[in-house]
Amino acid sequence: MTNNIEVKPAVTPTEIKSKIEDALKRSAELDARRITVDLDGGTVRLYGSVRSWAEKEEAERAAWSAPGTTRVENHLTIAP
Repeated sequence: MTNNIEVKPAVTPTEIKSKIEDALKRSAELDARRITVDLDGGTVRLYGSVRSWAEKEEAERAAWSAPGTTRVENHLTIAP
């Protein structure tokens, strides 16, 4: 027997984007003004620049923390 049930949270793309942007602003390690969040369904794409590898990973964690996120494409560049 195979269970192909997929559970999806009831959130809109606008809510997902807002939650991610809020999480980026709350993070003391990140300068959220340098990061742009783009959504396509549950796929989150991050664009812009950060100052370190740790900031890049922190931004990705913030994107994954939003309910409804099914995939994160991290296109951030590191520019100290």
